[in-house]
Amino acid sequence: MNSSRNLGKVIGEGFRILAAHVRATFFPGNKVECTCCGRSFSRFLYSPYMTARCPFCMSIERYRLLCKFLVEEMDFGQVRMRFLDIAPLWCFKLFCRQFTNVEYVSVDIRSPLADYKMDIQSLQFDDESFDAVLCYHVLEHVPDDRKAIREIFRVLRRGGWALVQVPIEASETKEREEMTPYEIKNVLRWDDHLRSYGPDFFDRLKEAGFVLSISDFVTRLPNEEVERFGLDLKERITVCKKPA
Repeated sequence: MNSSRNLGKVIGEGFRILAAHVRATFFPGNKVECTCCGRSFSRFLYSPYMTARCPFCMSIERYRLLCKFLVEEMDFGQVRMRFLDIAPLWCFKLFCRQFTNVEYVSVDIRSPLADYKMDIQSLQFDDESFDAVLCYHVLEHVPDDRKAIREIFRVLRRGGWALVQVPIEASETKEREEMTPYEIKNVLRWDDHLRSYGPDFFDRLKEAGFVLSISDFVTRLPNEEVERFGLDLKERITVCKKPA
């Protein structure tokens, strides 16, 4: 069973790489650049939902911002670390592979991209197993987000950090079943989102024991960098530290 699954992963990876190279040939140039895969193009791809995808790795705006933030603000890859990625995307896996100091581990409840099939609400890792954790726009899909946050805190070593992001689009956090049809359509919007988050989301992180700092990194960048890398101007990155 495991050998068949591993073979499927290898084949899937081969197809992804082939498709990426084919897509990239249609956009030769140096006008825009992807911080995830490091490649340059004449322009980004456009779609009705994500307005600037990388032609090669298919990264979106917030992931290119994430990669730039990790390198420039968190010194990612400069020291040896064990890093947990929850609900991985291929573009970010490519980014992490560039750093020999990073031991990359990924989990997801169903994605074939993940190293381990695992529920974030019950992570099958020992306490303090990781130096850093990424949970990037995942909790809005999770039934018990507080339990998931406690699990992230548990597996993170003392003094470690986690980036835990959700879309903040409401004045207060509401579960789907508490929302009116109007709110579901105009605030929640996505069928697979179980709740809409407000600024009180940060209280949930603090309740688990995290010490927070919220970075406005993207607003400090020159406009030409924002345009070249196709970055998300709305995203504020929350760095969650576990006390030493």
